[in-house]
Order: sequence, then C-alpha cells, then structure tokens
Amino acid sequence: MSVLPNQKLTMSELCISIGAGLMLYLLPNDAESQTISSSLAEGMVFIAALAITVALFLIVKRYQAVGAAILSCSSITVAAFIIDMIKGIFTKGSDYWPGFTEYRLITMFLLWTLPFFTAVFIRLLSHGSMDTAEARIGFNRFLSFSLRALMMIYILVIIFQMLLPSKPNMTSERMINFVPFGRITECLNGVHENGTMYLLWHSLILAPLTFSLLILNPNIKLWHLLIISASAGLTIEVIQYSFNTAAACLDDMMMYLIGAAVGIVLKRMIDKIRNITTAGEEYHMLHL
Repeated sequence: MSVLPNQKLTMSELCISIGAGLMLYLLPNDAESQTISSSLAEGMVFIAALAITVALFLIVKRYQAVGAAILSCSSITVAAFIIDMIKGIFTKGSDYWPGFTEYRLITMFLLWTLPFFTAVFIRLLSHGSMDTAEARIGFNRFLSFSLRALMMIYILVIIFQMLLPSKPNMTSERMINFVPFGRITECLNGVHENGTMYLLWHSLILAPLTFSLLILNPNIKLWHLLIISASAGLTIEVIQYSFNTAAACLDDMMMYLIGAAVGIVLKRMIDKIRNITTAGEEYHMLHL
C-alpha cells in the first residue's frame, strides 16, 4: 500500500527516505563543525552523502526512495533558508541580506548531484532481470522527485546568488563591461578574487536549466535551447544591472552559454550510454 498517490512507497520506506534526506541536510553543518578546513569538510560531505545514498538503495531498493530523499533534503533546505531569512530581517533589521557562502553552495551542489547520479549510474547498468517494468516506472518517479528538488534549490540560488547577490543599490554608479575575455583573463591570471570559483560558477549555472529541459522534452531543438539559455543569461545580467547588485559583463554571457552546452552534452551522453547498454532499445533514459 502506497502512502502518497503515484509514488508507491510504503509508510516505512517513506520514513526511511525522509530520514535519509534529513541526514543529507545535516551533513554540511556537521562536517563543518568537525573540521577547520572547508575543503576537508566538503570531502567529508562527499563521502558521507555517497554512503547514505548507497545504504538507502540497499535498504529500500527503489529508485523513488532516492528521489524522495533528495526532495526532502531540498524541501528542508528551502524551508530553513526562508526561516533564517525572516529571522534575520527581524533581528538584524534593514542591514540584513540573505545569501550563501561558497561552502554552502558547493555542499548543496553535492547533496543533489551525488544521490542523483548514483541512481542514474545504477540505472545505466541495469539490464535483464533488473530492467523490469516496475524498475522503469520507479526510475521515472525518481526523475520527477529529483527534478522538483533541483528546481526548488535552483530557483533559490538563482534569486539570491545571481539576480540579487547583494542588497539592491539604486544610488551608486552602475557598471557594465563590454570587453570580451577581460574578466576571464583576470580570473585565469589570479587578478580577480576567487577567480577559479567565479569561472566554474558562471560556466555551470545554466547547465541545470538545459539538462532539465531535455529531460522534460528530449526532442527539443538545439536552437530553442540556445534562445532560452541566451534569454536566461541576458535576463540575469539585465536584472543585476537594473538593481545594481553586480556588474553586468559580456564574459558572463559567454560563460552562461558554456554552462548551457554542458547540460546538453551531459544529458545526451547519458542517453547515448544507455542506448549502447540496451542495444538500441532505450534511446532516452532521462525522460519524463
């Protein structure tokens, strides 16, 4: 007997999945409190998240259990952020502005990608008796849950890290940089503060967008994805310029399009591998 419509998890399986999601949510704070190095803490999160995902798979043996864990982790993360934001507004007043540390951004990325790609890897290698109709339906539910989780986190990060990374400032002079490869060169030469993180962040930020769009519609045209990605990147730069929360930059637009390409290549690569492992029987593994 399932607890919720169309998710086919028993009460005990659902509780285990939510518990796993709660453990994933608590990992970053626990790891950070145990070490003084953020890189070491990130390594601990990586190992622990992978262990929790594998253990959940061994206990429940359902793809949708992993999806439910990812969704519960993301739901708690968003709820905690909103509560902290409200608390900060009331306790710190007008000077308060919510945001994410670099450590928190990296660990949020790990907490979604590790469970997701672990389940995808298992599915890639599933064949014969493991590739049943129930397994295919379960994987489809897993995709539905994990995409909802991704969108919750993605929207939150886009708003408070890209659109409004700092408090809007309508009084100081707005900045815009039309010089191509200027900021990229600064990052590569070490002139720009946190240059490596800046390049990675801006070169991957639109990857979830194109990756998700291809899952929802694997037959979408490449030029449609290009228009959507360019429009999304331009919107980010226009909002940053309008509210003066960051400098608008041509290089950022180029990096956004790199991220869009990464999402497309990743999705199609996974489908291609699955097509090979099933001898051409399954063309779109990642498809709702």
